[in-house]
Amino acid sequence: MSRLIKSSYFYPLEVIIDDREPIAIEKELLAKGNLLVQRKRLDVGDYIFDKDLLVERKTVFDFCASVKDGRLFKQVSKLANGKIPSILILEGRQKDFKETDFSVSAIQGILVAISLGFKIPILQSKGIKETVSIMLQGYKQLTKDRLQNQRIYPRKGNFKKGRDQLLKQKIHILEGFPGIGVDRAERLLDHFGSLKDIFEADFKELLGVPGLGRISALKFREILDG
Repeated sequence: MSRLIKSSYFYPLEVIIDDREPIAIEKELLAKGNLLVQRKRLDVGDYIFDKDLLVERKTVFDFCASVKDGRLFKQVSKLANGKIPSILILEGRQKDFKETDFSVSAIQGILVAISLGFKIPILQSKGIKETVSIMLQGYKQLTKDRLQNQRIYPRKGNFKKGRDQLLKQKIHILEGFPGIGVDRAERLLDHFGSLKDIFEADFKELLGVPGLGRISALKFREILDG
């Protein structure tokens, strides 16, 4: 299995591909390992990764054609208004732009309008392999433990004051797990109430704990399941 999609170690990464996209990209994705790929017609975007990332892929020629026929900003608007974080990948080499009717400044203006006006990140790729790499890197970044998961979350009880010895022992047991630490140990106990309930919680239930990211939850369950 590719290290690039290490965040999908516990479960296969599910990828939905628009049925109009090239077979070559599907083959490149499957070569990475640990993926479940499904082709179907998508209303928005061209690729969906585990419902965590939506990708609109355009070659330079399709990009320019979609500007001319008015498709581009309608598509970008749908991406921006969707519930899934999205990116636009512009695939092609610099020489491809010279074969279009658009000047460099015109294309730059359109890209700026999309990135600033619609808040859609635009990433450039030279070809299919680089496109696949960018998509998987984007998924990896979105699904790893984010900085926001390190914030201090309010708790029902006050763990800092008057900890009894039994509570300290429970926290000590939990903080021994990779990625947990004292803060997350307290949140787990606050959420589930006992070590027994924590250890019996499934992956989805663990994700319900404020501040416990996807990767930490996967590692936690992986260790418990042996």
